[in-house]
Amino acid sequence: SSSLLLLLLSFALVVVVRCDAYEDLWNKYVQAQQQEQSSSSSSSSSTSSYESTVSRRERNLDHWDVSAAAAHLGLHPVTLVPLPKRAPTTSSSSDSDVDVANAIDEYVGHDSAILFYSRRSADCHAVAPSWDAIASYLDAGSMNSNLIMALFDCERDDSHAKLCDAVGVTTYPTIVYVGCGEYHGAERGILGGFGWGMKKEGKGHRHPPPRRSVRFRGDWRYADQILDWINVMGALSRWHAIADEGGMLGGIRNGLFRLMGGGGGRGGGRGTSSRGGGKGGGGGGGGSLPVGVPPGFQTELRGGGGGVSDTVQKRKVRDLETRLNVTIREKDLYEKASLHSGYLLEGLLFPKGRTKDGEEDGKEEDDRRLHHGDPFAILSSIENGWHRNGTSLPPGSSNDEHPLILRSCVLELVVDYCSRVTTRVTNEYIRELNAIPESDPFPTLDEIEKRLLDDVKDREGYCGLIEGCVTTNFEDPSCRPLSCPFVNAAACTYVECCLEPNVQDEYGVALGLMKEGERVMDMDWSGGIKKRGDGTYGGNDASVGGWGVPAK
Repeated sequence: SSSLLLLLLSFALVVVVRCDAYEDLWNKYVQAQQQEQSSSSSSSSSTSSYESTVSRRERNLDHWDVSAAAAHLGLHPVTLVPLPKRAPTTSSSSDSDVDVANAIDEYVGHDSAILFYSRRSADCHAVAPSWDAIASYLDAGSMNSNLIMALFDCERDDSHAKLCDAVGVTTYPTIVYVGCGEYHGAERGILGGFGWGMKKEGKGHRHPPPRRSVRFRGDWRYADQILDWINVMGALSRWHAIADEGGMLGGIRNGLFRLMGGGGGRGGGRGTSSRGGGKGGGGGGGGSLPVGVPPGFQTELRGGGGGVSDTVQKRKVRDLETRLNVTIREKDLYEKASLHSGYLLEGLLFPKGRTKDGEEDGKEEDDRRLHHGDPFAILSSIENGWHRNGTSLPPGSSNDEHPLILRSCVLELVVDYCSRVTTRVTNEYIRELNAIPESDPFPTLDEIEKRLLDDVKDREGYCGLIEGCVTTNFEDPSCRPLSCPFVNAAACTYVECCLEPNVQDEYGVALGLMKEGERVMDMDWSGGIKKRGDGTYGGNDASVGGWGVPAK
């Protein structure tokens, strides 16, 4: 998934929930309230379904206890302090501290939209039918939606009140979205309102909201605003799941490779779920998301792994082990990112197949220079070069023209370049929006979306096409240019880095085509190669159109 997908999803059109659905849900809600009041008046010892102290799911809504809310929000289960993104470099534990093993903020694997409420609030009772209708519409709680919509009673008891205080809830209702990454700037401007009101705790002290959360600042009386906001925040979260985990290369491997059929990735439904289509779109497929704290999630911190009864020595050992493991993972990631960046830089400085005079080594024909200097030209000359089933080297091709390797690399670099173009265009437009006087009308979401898409197409036309090209398997001829389509010549040189041997080796290993330490140019891909470049692959003509279009 590219940043263009984020762009389209982040400025999604308003989806209106049907009025008849609201009427039906409102009647059910009133009946539930009447049953609750009747149960309370008939027996003081009787408790309604809304009185349970254990997390549960009713239809598509989850009713959370403190432990479930803390786990999803990234709060410490005892102190309710927001957990850090990374383990601290030095231990701050004392003998009286609770176990700090795994005390870092981790994503539970699915998003959450939480309605913090008080049963004494008339506004909360007013928004409840809309919240229920939206949960049903999005099929919340299913693995297909990858979203839990929860209710949290801030006035149930002292522990609930403390959690709401830790989150910064000061008014009812308060709606919070918790996703995969940090919502930089999403709490302001066109995406989420105008800031999270941090609660003061004594003179000069403010405490921040949980790291991966963002607060709804629109008008809760309009269900379409809530629904649209949830879709936008979900789109941003899905982008974080790809872009923030493992960097550029890791994100593409886990996301785009899976989309193109190049192999599965971590995360299951993360980054691939589709919301906003309602139950008619196959909601509920694949089972249900866990209720409460997901099984096995931070067991040493949240229960099942020793917890507060461990000795001080064991706590310190686990704390050190946790920080060591995190450090090792980060070190490995940084080393891979550094190598990858170095290979790309080498490809930029020394483009493959060109001499210092800019001509092809040993060849002067224009078609040879084009073919071996431009990955777009290579893929256009290979049968099914962009087709997801094109996973083998065609007869007569050089090893560095393997379609799966070249296709995956080109897509990554195209997405990376187009995301940079989109980011620049978006930032320029945001500065323009911020300059609009308060007295002047603000553009609608439709106008914002159209303006951004048009600006991207004006800057780089192919960037406006690539998202549709991926989803349609490059069926349209405009998706399969015969040469590099970018206006920026540096971008074309950037994509040519896919012919750099070290870059190809990286992809060959990542795609499972060869083992660590093996070289692409030394591989016997088809079984008919005598030696590199001798042309003994077979007699079939491979010089036909590719990019997913069947040969004619």
